[in-house]
Amino acid sequence: MSADASRPSRPSPWETSTEAAFEMRLVAPRSPFSLEGKLLLGGAAFAAILVSLRFLLLGAWPVLVFSILDLGGLAVALILFRKRQVPEECLRIRGDRLELTRIDHHGRRTEIVLPVFWTRLETGSRSELDFELWLVLRRERHRIGRFVSAAERRAVAPRLQAALRAARCFS
Repeated sequence: MSADASRPSRPSPWETSTEAAFEMRLVAPRSPFSLEGKLLLGGAAFAAILVSLRFLLLGAWPVLVFSILDLGGLAVALILFRKRQVPEECLRIRGDRLELTRIDHHGRRTEIVLPVFWTRLETGSRSELDFELWLVLRRERHRIGRFVSAAERRAVAPRLQAALRAARCFS
């Protein structure tokens, strides 16, 4: 066997690769409702009904009705929150393209494709608690990381800047 046959073949620089050179997913934090949380909510509902029953015995029956409506509204809100899709953004650098894919909480998908060479990353901060990231191409501005915390956006910025710089060198 020759030495050339043992080495994996490298694609030529002119071939377009379907494999992403850089990929980053930003997903909104969503914690599951634990058993302890369900028990606590059930206990609070039971206590609210007990307090409302006292008002029922005193003749103020609307208090019980509104208490039940409040608890029902809370239950519906929690069910809708659990069934709603988690929003996410995915940034991919493939060759000379930067792909930004967004999926919102309704499941709608939008894709934006920008040339890596002309796209820059802008950051902005009004205070220590706020930090924004923007992909800028000429006069187009695309805000990224809307639903993650400012600290997470601050941590993502240098990695994304380095990936853009590396992609520019190879394109």
